[in-house]
Amino acid sequence: MAGAGILKLAARTLAKKLARKKKNIVQGNYWESSIGDQSRLPEGIEFLRGYARRQPMESYMAKGNLTPEDLAALPTHVDTIPLRNTIKTGKGKIKNLFRGETLFPDEQYISKTGLTQGKKPGEWWSAEPFEAAHYAVRPSKGIMGSDINNPGVIRRMSMNKNIEDMGSMRSPSTGMTHFHPPQDKMDSAKISMFYSVVNRLREMGLKDSQIFKYIGQIMKKKDAAGNRDYMLYNSGGKV
Repeated sequence: MAGAGILKLAARTLAKKLARKKKNIVQGNYWESSIGDQSRLPEGIEFLRGYARRQPMESYMAKGNLTPEDLAALPTHVDTIPLRNTIKTGKGKIKNLFRGETLFPDEQYISKTGLTQGKKPGEWWSAEPFEAAHYAVRPSKGIMGSDINNPGVIRRMSMNKNIEDMGSMRSPSTGMTHFHPPQDKMDSAKISMFYSVVNRLREMGLKDSQIFKYIGQIMKKKDAAGNRDYMLYNSGGKV
């Protein structure tokens, strides 16, 4: 019941946000706020509200480069994702890793760039749920993730390790925000119902998301051992 309550709260919060969606906010690039204040809220809270850091356009742009008339023609705010201190400094704990993908593997969506870097499909994970969300619903690849017959989902892998001890999961050639966990960890990582539902509602809206059918699709998914392939929030399906 607690899990159902969390999902209802997420749906209700997002529905309200979508109903009053502001057209004066634009999404910035992922790591462009990597210099400056690195303070971040817990990842689940940030993901539910939809942004990590919201800056006024005037402070986001280089001072002196825009006139008041220029600013008036631009969105008033920019949402960015500051690089986490743990990633930036290489010190501290990584609590979770995330991966965005379709519910069922589809060869047409396999990244050729990832293959050229020597990593197989499924081996790319991020400490940033917003980055995983980008790959769960990806308009740049047509209907990837939005198709209800093979919708996008977000998997969450519990790590609770110091980043200093995760050298074997990282590669200088694949970027500082990416991790490549061992096969047994990937096999045990389940779809996060919380992150997946919040992301689909945010990206597609309540009307187009077919959210109840979407939840049903996830609940029917089985892993290779025949067990359920999702969790509500924490491992084991507990909230």
